[in-house]
Amino acid sequence: MKVNVSIHDFSPLFKQHDFLFRRLKETGVDGIELVIGIKSRWSASYYRDLSKKYDLPIISLHQPIWSGLDLYVDEGFFAMAKELKVTCITCHPLPRAAYGDNRMKAYLKKLSQIKHTMGIEILIENMPESYKLKFFDYFFPLDPTTSDCLKLYDAINEFELNMTLDIDHLQSQTPHKEPFFKKIYPKIKNIHLSSFDSKREHLPLSMGDFQASDFIHYLRKTNYQGLLTLEIDYPGLITWFNYNFESVKKSVEIVKK
Repeated sequence: MKVNVSIHDFSPLFKQHDFLFRRLKETGVDGIELVIGIKSRWSASYYRDLSKKYDLPIISLHQPIWSGLDLYVDEGFFAMAKELKVTCITCHPLPRAAYGDNRMKAYLKKLSQIKHTMGIEILIENMPESYKLKFFDYFFPLDPTTSDCLKLYDAINEFELNMTLDIDHLQSQTPHKEPFFKKIYPKIKNIHLSSFDSKREHLPLSMGDFQASDFIHYLRKTNYQGLLTLEIDYPGLITWFNYNFESVKKSVEIVKK
């Protein structure tokens, strides 16, 4: 089973991504999910060259933070996705809107149109009940429906979109045993894998309460064909120069053993 890893601008903040690609290749990951930020937004050729240099394909993209917070839609990054030849893009639902709101429906309809026009799978991610960063939670509050996987399923089904399931956002030790899981499972095309406990989030699979081995066994047994993407921010979302490659390596081993 192949496993990818999500990388973004903030860890490490003061190093170029050449450092990340080179060292991540040594962890055993098979590909990259690139969270679009200032470093990457206007640098498609640089990331295409990095991917080739380290034989580490960019499999998927994640919507830029300014787009995910509904500050600026930034349709141009979809063209970047096409240039990088990624298979799918993960997008967030709008803040301050329920799945039944007209504004949310218009947003999902637009994403659906982009999907069909550009031929790139667009996946909507389940959200946490609230952002851990108080600034985001105050200015960009999430509607309760965006953490409800069944409401997400109904919303994306209407617009022929699919789902990224974020395990940390779900906060279930055994997601595959949840009563709604079998219904949403066919819509899941990317899984953001990390563990958690009562005080910490986006932990390596070797820590926390998430029953990673049990869940991975279920995915193998049911012949899951979507992406597996490690989304690990331990020990912190922002680092200046360093990156915890060992946590990624241990998590890859858990998936692949």
